[in-house]
Amino acid sequence: MNAPIRIIVVDDHPLFRAGVTQSLALDPAITVVAEGCSGSQALELVERHEPDVILLDISMPGNGIEAAAAITATQRPPRILMLTGSDDGHDVMRAIEAGAAGYVLKGIGANDLIAAVKSVAAGESFVSPSLSLGLLTRLSGKVETAPLARLTPQELRILELLARGHSNREIGGKLEVHEKTVKFHVTNVLRKLGARNRVEAALLLKEKK
Repeated sequence: MNAPIRIIVVDDHPLFRAGVTQSLALDPAITVVAEGCSGSQALELVERHEPDVILLDISMPGNGIEAAAAITATQRPPRILMLTGSDDGHDVMRAIEAGAAGYVLKGIGANDLIAAVKSVAAGESFVSPSLSLGLLTRLSGKVETAPLARLTPQELRILELLARGHSNREIGGKLEVHEKTVKFHVTNVLRKLGARNRVEAALLLKEKK
């Protein structure tokens, strides 16, 4: 039996935080190991508990996006899932740039929240369906028509693998090439797509399929 997904929930509203914790407790594959109420506390809890996933609110003391960036810079960062009331595309982009692997809105159902946590824990990216269309439209406006056509067959294979959450080392193993070669190709893929990071590239791939 697989070990449960260890998660930390950070939000400055105790009642909301309790509701999230209760929702996650509905699935035995998820264990909430700690709760916090600020960005600084989030960083402390990550270093103390080394969770698999951390849920962060944006508008809390210490700023959730700044906390995400600080957590991403730690030696063993968990996967970051933003859970917030903001549906502003700018906030979504800032969160992704800070290292967030997922972005969901408060008001999400328990089953959908559990699915989002599992998706992020598995190495995938997750954005609430209600946000995806607007975000993809914004991203698409930055690239030429049919940007995927600009990729070589090898670059496209690498893009598909990174969209599934594989690391450069894992991609190298699957394609039987050196990790440095994969890194070179990933850099070219991001440049050709006009994407700033792997999550943006993955979203663009999903849009075109």
